[in-house]
Amino acid sequence: MSISKEEAVKALQTRDHLFVAFSQATKHPYVTCDEETYNDQAWIFATEAQVKAFISKKSEEKIPLGYVNFEKKDFPRLYGSLYSIGVNAVVWNSGDESREVELKDIAREADMSKIEPAKRPLYNPALQLSAIYFMQEMRRPIPQEEKKDLTPQWEEVIANLLKSEYYVAFQVDPENKNRLGFPFLKANDGRIVQPFFADLSEFSRFAAGKNLRAAKMPFVALAGLLNENSSGFVLNPMSINLVLTKEQVMALVPKEKLEEMKQRAIQLQMAAKQNTNPEGN
Repeated sequence: MSISKEEAVKALQTRDHLFVAFSQATKHPYVTCDEETYNDQAWIFATEAQVKAFISKKSEEKIPLGYVNFEKKDFPRLYGSLYSIGVNAVVWNSGDESREVELKDIAREADMSKIEPAKRPLYNPALQLSAIYFMQEMRRPIPQEEKKDLTPQWEEVIANLLKSEYYVAFQVDPENKNRLGFPFLKANDGRIVQPFFADLSEFSRFAAGKNLRAAKMPFVALAGLLNENSSGFVLNPMSINLVLTKEQVMALVPKEKLEEMKQRAIQLQMAAKQNTNPEGN
């Protein structure tokens, strides 16, 4: 007998543990798009043995996965994170049966409308989802000639990048309020890159244990923060880790937006000097 929707929902809400397949390429839940419903799905399993069997099968397809064991107390965080990356359904796997369940039937999405616009945390699910699909495929360990053309996926990532806002991290020198410090990272190839973040969770993961503050920026303003020694930016370095070169960033900023870019960077510096955080963050 197949799993009913009611049985699946109850299990996803009340079990002591859930085992979620994670992509090694993105450090996020592994996401697929259903060919019939077009839902964007995460994969959740009743037992550790089942998720391990799924991982083994996907490994044969050159899709490297891991898993995370979520306890019941962490279910709200799990489902909240799925909303934040644009997932709208899960595939519940129990025994030999599986069932797609829409996320809204399992947990409610946080209502941001009750928060003042200036104080709302950033939320970029469309960007996160498009970047996840792109990176899952781009980082598959297969020869380049076997990879499918990712131009459409990349164009979708770019479109979402351009229309989104981000958090940038900075420090104010306690001895000189006129001096700002922006963190740098070294990419795998040795290049120096500057991090930026699609939502508060991504910023918080990076900033843990560091004396960092966050400011909101539209994409066009990021170029105004490029350091002369920087090779570019990296989106969500603790997860997706999507690197954009300096040349890519500048090519995406329309010439008529260059002045806006400079002014927005100046606003950040002025706000930091006054020991305020732009837009309430």
